[in-house]
Amino acid sequence: MKKFKISLRLTVGVMFVIATILTALVAISLQYHFSKKMATEHALSTLAMSSSELSDYIHTLNVDANHTIRLLAAVNRAIDAPLTEVEIRSILTEAIKDNPLFYSIYVASEDENFYQVINLDSSPVVRDRIRAKAIDRWVVIKITGDKDNRIRETAYYSETFNLRTKKTTESNYFPTERPWYTSASFDSVTKTAPYLFKHLKITGQTYSYAFISNKQVSSKRHVLGMDIALSSVASKIGATALGLEENPEIESYLHLETGEIIASNQAAQPSQRIPLSQPLLLSPEQKQIIANTPSIKISNQNAWAPMDFAISGQPQGYAVEVIQLIEAMTGLHFEFINGFTWQQLVNQYHLKSLDSLHSLQKWDNSGIEGHYTNPLYTLPFALITKDNRLDIRQLAELDNQTIAILAGWSITPQLIKDYPSITIKEVADLKTGFEAVQNGTVDALIDTRAVLAYGLNQYYYQNLKLHDGLSDLDSRYPNQFYLVLQPEHAALVPIINAALNNISLQQQHVLSQKWLAEKIEKSDTVLPYQALVDLSLNKAEHGKIVTRTINGKKRFIYMTPISRDSGSNELLSVIIPEQVIYHDVSEKVATAIIITVVLMSLTLPIAWFFGAPIVRPIQQLRRETKKIKARQYHDVALIDTPIKEVWELSRDVKDMAQALEKHEEAQEAFVESFIKLIAQAIDDKSPYTAGHCNRVPELGLMLAEAAEKSDTPPFNHFQFKNDDERREFRIAAWLHDCGKITTPEHIVDKGTKLEANYNRIHEIRTRFEVLWRDAEIAALRHIMASPEESEMAKQALKSKQQQLKEDFAFIAQANVGSEFISPEKVDNIERIAAQTWIRHFDDRLGLSPIEEIAITDTPQQVPVTETLLSDKPQHIIHRDRDVEFDPKFGIKIDVPEHLYNLGEIYNLSISRGTLTKEDRYKINEHMISTIKMLENLPFPEELSRVPRYASTHHETLKGTGYPRKLTGDDLSIPERILVIADIFEALTAADRPYKKAKPVSVAVDIMYKMALDQHLDIALFRLFLQSGIHQQYAKLYLKPEQCDEVDVEKYLNIEDAA
Repeated sequence: MKKFKISLRLTVGVMFVIATILTALVAISLQYHFSKKMATEHALSTLAMSSSELSDYIHTLNVDANHTIRLLAAVNRAIDAPLTEVEIRSILTEAIKDNPLFYSIYVASEDENFYQVINLDSSPVVRDRIRAKAIDRWVVIKITGDKDNRIRETAYYSETFNLRTKKTTESNYFPTERPWYTSASFDSVTKTAPYLFKHLKITGQTYSYAFISNKQVSSKRHVLGMDIALSSVASKIGATALGLEENPEIESYLHLETGEIIASNQAAQPSQRIPLSQPLLLSPEQKQIIANTPSIKISNQNAWAPMDFAISGQPQGYAVEVIQLIEAMTGLHFEFINGFTWQQLVNQYHLKSLDSLHSLQKWDNSGIEGHYTNPLYTLPFALITKDNRLDIRQLAELDNQTIAILAGWSITPQLIKDYPSITIKEVADLKTGFEAVQNGTVDALIDTRAVLAYGLNQYYYQNLKLHDGLSDLDSRYPNQFYLVLQPEHAALVPIINAALNNISLQQQHVLSQKWLAEKIEKSDTVLPYQALVDLSLNKAEHGKIVTRTINGKKRFIYMTPISRDSGSNELLSVIIPEQVIYHDVSEKVATAIIITVVLMSLTLPIAWFFGAPIVRPIQQLRRETKKIKARQYHDVALIDTPIKEVWELSRDVKDMAQALEKHEEAQEAFVESFIKLIAQAIDDKSPYTAGHCNRVPELGLMLAEAAEKSDTPPFNHFQFKNDDERREFRIAAWLHDCGKITTPEHIVDKGTKLEANYNRIHEIRTRFEVLWRDAEIAALRHIMASPEESEMAKQALKSKQQQLKEDFAFIAQANVGSEFISPEKVDNIERIAAQTWIRHFDDRLGLSPIEEIAITDTPQQVPVTETLLSDKPQHIIHRDRDVEFDPKFGIKIDVPEHLYNLGEIYNLSISRGTLTKEDRYKINEHMISTIKMLENLPFPEELSRVPRYASTHHETLKGTGYPRKLTGDDLSIPERILVIADIFEALTAADRPYKKAKPVSVAVDIMYKMALDQHLDIALFRLFLQSGIHQQYAKLYLKPEQCDEVDVEKYLNIEDAA
């Protein structure tokens, strides 16, 4: 591929521009570096200010809530007389009307009375969920009544408390069962964890405070509560609220130090949808039971993921979705109650505050009475230990060690009884259990495999190990989990069982993939990245902007404590893509670059002008180098220039031209000497072709010179363009038979038919001698046996020997190959060959390894009868590889089956000459070798046609030649010249073993007939005669007796026969 080049003038200009650009780039780089630093510091300042504001916001929220609730409680205690509803409403609305942070305030008593005021302006979500209109400002909810007959009144008021509408419905809401009530303290205001608000079904947190009211006959416990919706907190940590540009890639989290998320600006991750269920075919009685059944309050654990847990109060998990499928199939309504520990949920079930528990085991020692459905799911047990423990297959392997288990598990008492040597320690939640194992407080944590595997994945524990397949636990303790109902709901068990049986395999598969797969998506309840978890524990990095790689991308992270309350561990984390912080910096740098490019373009004409003094002499020097390329070495001149370096370069160029001229002459002399050396080596290889490679170039050059001088068609336009073309032709003539270097000498020198490496006629003559002796012996034996027949025996012997002499003479004459072998002569050869003689010696002795391989017949026991002449299998010399020609060479030649055939009858039966078809191919193969050798040589351009010229002198004008079967249309004049030169030299050569040298007249006559048969060019043949080249050549190279007269006019005046 040609590389791109630029001019010297452009180079000078470009270098000038590059120097200027480099200066500008250094300045821009420094600007970019410091701008990035300033951008980072600005982002840090912005986030620090925003986090301070958020801290103030949350602190204000806490302070206001604490102050408001304590104040209201104090007011209530200070007023002796009972307050009217209007007075209570007025006090409560006054407390929250100027603070949009609080969405509602309420008071509840231990006799289950509940009074709540909702601030509709606190959040659009509140107004939407409660279905209020735009004119509504307040909603008051009042719940009263005994356990079996509770009424809920919902009143909608305007800003001035004009009642728009009131709705009355039945209720099963009991405030004393809610987390905010049970956790309320007389000593301080309590803040709950996020949970699901009963009436609005949105998540939030509650501030609660317990007090004793003195306005009633008997003092009763009251609790004041104030709610905040987490949506209001989430709005404060959005990108815009934090002082950053709105960008979906900016992530912010308000979370605990341990990784649990309180609020986030991220939308909840879409989960896999469970395929829809087909409604059950219910009987009329079952439909009536369902219609008469109110909402079933059912347990929802806080943190038993992935089976049963809550995210910010929203029920989640495998079991929850199974119950939702039951709802869809039956029409039953389940109301999930969360915010309580498992033990608290069990207690509420015992108190009948809950209608149902789910995800519990069924066995006699559980202590939970009720009606159990079919199993919801089956979970095997497992253990968590540090990762340096060997695999554990039985719990008994942990004797004398401490195991953690969730508080409230029904199997705990039985575990203590069955494994007295193991210390059982109850923990409040799984995360506490994981941390206890990690810090070595306990040796293991026991739970189901699905729950432990989920916890490992969600909380990024790296040094813990899961052990499953605990045979003793899985066999002793139930691992199926059920739903249990209060006795009054016993009629629902068959309906729920039918629904469980109706869950399709596809639904079961989706549930398993969503909740029980080995690798599941991170829960929205915990921080999604390991980097955030690690950073939350590294307090030295808090309040700074640090860089981390998250999901393969560089991110900036800002993390800082957000709460001023003592003991609180709430943190704000903000993840910002690199391009967000550096966006303005990149724009400024891009602007600077554009301005620099514009200024540089204005300086280009100046740079162009500066290059002229250097460019002009360089261009002149370039013109001188073109003379060298054209090999005009004598024309190279010095450049007159004031620039010292350019003048010295010009002087060196001239010196180089002179050196190249001398070197080229030496190289040409060397190459031609080497070529002549190869030709001489080929001639020296065989005494019978000595001088052929020397004589053909001389003859060819004579004829080429005559063609150049001729002004008659078709030679009037023929001319070598220069000495290079003439040299190209001369080299091709010298190399025209270079392939003969690969031809075996015994083939080149084969002067008789039976000749291989020697003339086997002597071997045949010896066999005739054997037959001669055999005839004499037979005659003598006959005379000795029958003296009276002596004369007849002698006569028979004489006749036999005479026949042998005639047969040998015939075979010897046939071996010479000087005459045509007719079919009758072939029959005579076969007759003679059929004569037999007795061999008494093993013909396998003294053989070479190759000869031994060639013999394939079974050894015969001597003496053996042999024929006088034979074609034996060992006479066949097979090829050791297939003959294939590269298509690019265009070779079209018939290849015989065998490499050689030395059969005696086969060789003697050759009709003309001494060569078999195998021998003839081996001779012709020298042209293929010539092509291969020359085509692989890296000839320069001026010698590129050498391989072609050297390899076409055996082609004919009618396409019967070899090796390419070219026609006259394919052959140029130089190629046709070499054809004539090669033929004339071969006909007149006196060193060929297979023929006698022809006189010039005979050779010319043969060539004329070949011309008429389109074996050679007749126009060139006549030019050959007209120019007298045949006489010049004869005087130089032929014997005197060959140099006879040729009637040239005879061949010039006769019309062409073809």
